[in-house]
Amino acid sequence: MKIKYLVGLILVLGLSLQFFRVNELNEMVDIKQGYKYKEVTYSDSKDIPNGELKHLVLISHINSDSQREMALNIKEVFKYAKVSYDLNYLSKLKKGEVYRYESIIISTDDYKYLEKDIYEEIKDYVADGGNLIILMNSYFNPFNDLAGIEKLKGFTIGSGLKFKKNIFPGIYETKIIGEEAESITNSLLDVSLNKDVDIIAETFEGYPIIFQRKVGEGKVIYSNATFFVDRSVNGILIQLISYGNSIFLQNIVNTKVVDIDDFPAPLPSGKNELIYSQYKMNTRNFFREIWWPDMKKLAIDNNLIYTGYIIGTYEDINKKEKFTPFNELNIQDKIYFGRELLTLNGEVGIHGYNHQPLGLSEELNHNYNYKDWETEEDMAESIVRIRENLKGMYSGLEAKVYVPPSNMLGVTGKKVVKENLPSLEVLSGIYSGTEEKGVLITHIGWDKDQPSLYNFPRFSSGFLYNDVMMLNVYNGIALYGIFHHFIHPDDILDEQRGEGKDWKVLKKELSLYFENVNEKFGFLRAQTAYDGYREVLKLDELKVHIFKKKGSIDVYFEKFPGKTYHYFRLRDNEVKEVLGGAVHLISYDEHSTLYLLEADKNKISIILK
Repeated sequence: MKIKYLVGLILVLGLSLQFFRVNELNEMVDIKQGYKYKEVTYSDSKDIPNGELKHLVLISHINSDSQREMALNIKEVFKYAKVSYDLNYLSKLKKGEVYRYESIIISTDDYKYLEKDIYEEIKDYVADGGNLIILMNSYFNPFNDLAGIEKLKGFTIGSGLKFKKNIFPGIYETKIIGEEAESITNSLLDVSLNKDVDIIAETFEGYPIIFQRKVGEGKVIYSNATFFVDRSVNGILIQLISYGNSIFLQNIVNTKVVDIDDFPAPLPSGKNELIYSQYKMNTRNFFREIWWPDMKKLAIDNNLIYTGYIIGTYEDINKKEKFTPFNELNIQDKIYFGRELLTLNGEVGIHGYNHQPLGLSEELNHNYNYKDWETEEDMAESIVRIRENLKGMYSGLEAKVYVPPSNMLGVTGKKVVKENLPSLEVLSGIYSGTEEKGVLITHIGWDKDQPSLYNFPRFSSGFLYNDVMMLNVYNGIALYGIFHHFIHPDDILDEQRGEGKDWKVLKKELSLYFENVNEKFGFLRAQTAYDGYREVLKLDELKVHIFKKKGSIDVYFEKFPGKTYHYFRLRDNEVKEVLGGAVHLISYDEHSTLYLLEADKNKISIILK
């Protein structure tokens, strides 16, 4: 009898100790993800004059897919750059209009509506010091001679990309060659060029893909390519336009965000051969004792702040009546890693109750063998479960950012997430990729299906370092001033996703992303995903007006949020000082200098040397 009492006492003590350990961890996580941000006070410049610097975008029609995609891309890049421009049709352009613009950007391969007198006027505009940028090649382009094309020999296909001029750091150094070249292909004009033509970029095979020519006092840039209809190279697009101008001011966000999907999450049990062969420990101990300390060191060494996206379980149950309580050991691991994230000023968002993408069967593709959710109620309960789990583990924490499992989210899934996660403000999918049913590929901005949610996409991913992914990194920085990269911890356990490389190699490859970005863009501010979104949001209504004066450039702002960041480019000139702000050199070549411009007041003056 006494033995039975003793066993019972030991059991009670054991359970009490376990309860104490979990709650002790919970108390230690009383760091609360406060989402502390100051209310933005906006101001407007007074007495904004007329005659601001503008650009002219010319199209012939938008009936074809390529014309439509190109027009949308230019609209997107100019919207976030806060660039003033007019869009006009070749057929509606009136004589004398072109001289009002800093540059003319031709976004068509169809010139049948171009009148001869307008054609002659554009040529004179360039000779008098204007900038002409042609974004699509055409065998029948009347400006081929002006661009320096001596002979047309037909069409050819080119692959890869190598820049010979420094239009933007990173983009300039990144070479898409060898086996990677097939990731970029273009239909090109097979041309002979005049000797006075300067090559900006060429294909892996050596075909000229972008080139420039000085004509009189002005310049022509010619894109002998078709890839600007693809939004994945919008960063190159905006920087090519910038490079083709004598003065160009581009608004940016200036943020650096690193996401860890499936983290915190249930740690894999047992042994993984890739891990055990090197560290002689099981997988759970590896993630706690090796991987996470290494990730913390990477964050400290590279000035990073992580946003993790929690997942409750990897079970594929999709009926609410079959949901089971989360494993106690897994809860302990999630509390531990969540506490660690928050201690590093990081953030915990939501990935899901499990890893089954939310959406009804007809809304998602079925290429990845996920189970279908049959009802909205089942999906809703899954969000309620992970939401309550999050609050229970982290002192009432409410997540504001959601990343869908496998970047898939149906229209119904968006509705369910918003309705059952009231604190949610941000959806984070991917910026570009293969278009598949249900894959969340988005622009930055309010979601079309759930207008109260804001899309803040990621541009790059993975531990494995390669030039194609690095080009994605630089496109995000060139376009928005955003570095937004994500990883999945379990990639290192998979032979295919990790290419069989051990953690030491993968850690080094991951660090190359951070080191290269910090080396070239050390000004980017380390932030959580939510803070990055807040920085984007406060710029939504910003308007920028630029005026050229003798020896200076004046910039007026409307809806100025207190401080803004910009890329500022000058051709054959330098900045002496900025009244109301500051500049820092980013890069230069023999004719073009690129600065980071900080504006501290709603009206600034850039004094030139």
